[in-house]
Amino acid sequence: MVPDHPGRRIPLADFERRDRSRNQEEIRARCRTVVIRSDMAVTQVLGRYKMYVDPGDYSLAVHLMMDGYWEIWLTEEIMRIVKPGMVVADIGANFGYFTLIMADLVGPKGHVLAFEPNPHAAALLQRSLCSNGMEKWASIEQNPLGAVSGLPVTLLYNPELAGGAFVGDEENSDFSVAIPHVTRRFDEHPRAHQVAVVKIDAEGSEERIWEGMAAQIAGNVLRIIVLEWCSFRYANPGQFLDSILAAGFELSYIDPLHGVVSLDREGLLARAPDQEWLLLLRR
Repeated sequence: MVPDHPGRRIPLADFERRDRSRNQEEIRARCRTVVIRSDMAVTQVLGRYKMYVDPGDYSLAVHLMMDGYWEIWLTEEIMRIVKPGMVVADIGANFGYFTLIMADLVGPKGHVLAFEPNPHAAALLQRSLCSNGMEKWASIEQNPLGAVSGLPVTLLYNPELAGGAFVGDEENSDFSVAIPHVTRRFDEHPRAHQVAVVKIDAEGSEERIWEGMAAQIAGNVLRIIVLEWCSFRYANPGQFLDSILAAGFELSYIDPLHGVVSLDREGLLARAPDQEWLLLLRR
């Protein structure tokens, strides 16, 4: 496919106006990648953004470099949810694909808080923000979020899964890179009370992060949470889910084919515990 108007960026309005397959074709046609060094490449994503990635990463970067997008169903939903002027948070930002989308959507009157404790991924994200002129209204925080502040933890990651990292036990891990860190509660961030939308994808730390955002949950500004759910990663998935429902959030998930689908407590907990879900929580 020859892209429409190849010299210009794809307008955000086109993602809603056109069907998904047309958008995917246009994005792929515009996708191109330049490898700068063994651990750094820049690629064009969504026909709009210059994004820095690690070309050795086979979990995410390979898709961005070849296709120019990631999880198109979540991409579409983020574009519907996030509005100009909002303060939003991307927890587990990785290389920053969704951070860039959010920053574009909120614009200079809003702000994006991107949380990414992996220093390599965070450095690449900072380059991406600067290359797209978004660094003034998007900031990167590198402390892992948790239930308490000041807790010493070890951040583990595999260089071939360069964007993903998790807090774990170094002695019982096959991950080759271990970085000492200190946790922070999300609700202690100076702008936490302004956040209206949160995306959380934190490799099993979601339950602890939820506990550390109690002040936002008790307030009335936070309205929407996109959360990657996987029951077997949590100490008590039923209790975690009950706390979400008790906070007034309606439960649904983002289906790759059917969009937002309603879900109830029993339906979620009855599914295979190792199955991942993109929950959309709204109140």
